[in-house]
Amino acid sequence: MSPPLNHPAYLGSETGGRPKKYTDEFIEAEADELDAWMKEKKENIFIEDFCIERGYSFTRVNEWEKSNEKFGETYSMFKMRQKVALFKGGLTKKLSYPMCALILGHAHGVFAKTEQTVSGSAVSPLAWILEMADGKSKNLVQENE
Repeated sequence: MSPPLNHPAYLGSETGGRPKKYTDEFIEAEADELDAWMKEKKENIFIEDFCIERGYSFTRVNEWEKSNEKFGETYSMFKMRQKVALFKGGLTKKLSYPMCALILGHAHGVFAKTEQTVSGSAVSPLAWILEMADGKSKNLVQENE
């Protein structure tokens, strides 16, 4: 709501719009809290747990990551710590591999890739089809290539 005519702007809305609920000072304090929470226990690898303890939704974290440099840096460190914990947990079998793979794929873009190769000699496809059809390799096809 705008102030009455010829009235100074209300505290916190000097730049227009409604006052911010989460100020830069608050967000930077939360960055410090996140840093302390990460270091508190090695099991603290899910940001959702932090959000529940602090009483706000995960969407706030995404907003703060983009709008506040300090929080963005702290959250980046958190994601790196989570990635390492999931790799180590999956490799040492302390954590469920399928769950680690799911989270690494979803949150970090790390996917298991498999390659498939066709066995057999590298002959032309037509020569292979002809060999399969009458049991003999057709040299004609290979010579004309």
